[in-house]
Amino acid sequence: MDSKTQGAWIVHHTRKLQAVITQDFDQLAFSGKCGLLLSSIATQNQTTLPKSRVEALARANGISPRLELPSILDELERQMLIQHGSDSVEVLGLSTHSVLGHISTIFREISPAPEEQAVIDISETVSESPVLENELIELTSDTLKLKNSDAADLVAKGESIGFFDAEKNAQGERLVFNGNLFRTEDIYKVNAVMRTLSAVETERFRELNDMLSKQGCITLKQAYAIMTELLFLRLQSVGMFDVNKIGNETGSHYFVTRPAAFSKFTSTIADDAFDLAKAFVSALTYGMTSSPYGRGRIQMISRLMEKLISGAPIGPATAIGHDYRALEMRGVVEVKPSTGSLYTMRLLKPEVGRLALAVIQEGEATSEALTQLPAAAVSQYAEPESNRTVMRKNITEPLKKGVGNLLAELRTGGLKK
Repeated sequence: MDSKTQGAWIVHHTRKLQAVITQDFDQLAFSGKCGLLLSSIATQNQTTLPKSRVEALARANGISPRLELPSILDELERQMLIQHGSDSVEVLGLSTHSVLGHISTIFREISPAPEEQAVIDISETVSESPVLENELIELTSDTLKLKNSDAADLVAKGESIGFFDAEKNAQGERLVFNGNLFRTEDIYKVNAVMRTLSAVETERFRELNDMLSKQGCITLKQAYAIMTELLFLRLQSVGMFDVNKIGNETGSHYFVTRPAAFSKFTSTIADDAFDLAKAFVSALTYGMTSSPYGRGRIQMISRLMEKLISGAPIGPATAIGHDYRALEMRGVVEVKPSTGSLYTMRLLKPEVGRLALAVIQEGEATSEALTQLPAAAVSQYAEPESNRTVMRKNITEPLKKGVGNLLAELRTGGLKK
């Protein structure tokens, strides 16, 4: 496993740990929080941020400014990535990929426990194809030189935290997997899924898949209308589709993307480990489909996005001060007051803008559909993995059986080449 992939899994697992109460995996969580903060404060160019902004970005990423931030800043300075004083933080210019490499370095250098490395290795293994739980326990036992009972405890702990999931197949065997099964376009996996569907379900699946191939992102309501909610949830539960949630003063809004849509331009879990491009795509799609009229339009979004990607600011406009809060809290854009109630905006992570625009423009998403920058006061964003986890907690028994059969097909016939 290369360092960027390892860094991506550390971020994934850290987010899971932030949602539970546990004293385990402390070194892994610390490394991940270093990465979450570094991602939010780093841009492509060296920059200096006031301490107040760094503290705000820490809070936005679930990091306590008083209890955790000082030690994280000390570690990042030890890595020679930042210099911090009493009132400011100077940050080297970094890409998202380089941030992941630094996360991996921090993890290695703070001497993680063998179990912490093991849950990363297990996650990568079960993202390729589901694995029988007893086989995984045996493999973990052999690798770590643990008793089978201790290895079983580790796998169970990983499942309870959410590092990976498990479902029973028709024979009652538990299959371990995670939500990254479909992060690449794999015809064998897709065929395995289709073998578990009826003729009608197969047709609905193809229709939704074709629509997402053409448009990049659609509303969850549209997806349900095509597939039925039950069928969609069955496939979402194993990561076939991503559901992105954005929130503003009008409520919560859900949008569907395919993990493989991003792998068309990138290739591994590392490429959008922080879900920044998905957040950008969702915000853009909200503006194209759900945002109310009357707040102003910007024609030729491609040209506008190219301006942002080049590093030039856009604006001034009133809506900019309200419409990109979720992206601002993740360090993707910088919004500044201009005059009166007007604001300007600058893209801080060009690689995120390029990936988001490529996904939207791929296929038949023509200029007719992309006529406005979103007028969406998007203040919250929940990434696909957290939405998949919430859905799995509410999954019904008949749906569980369908998911188990789907995983069994992926494990056996679906991966034979």
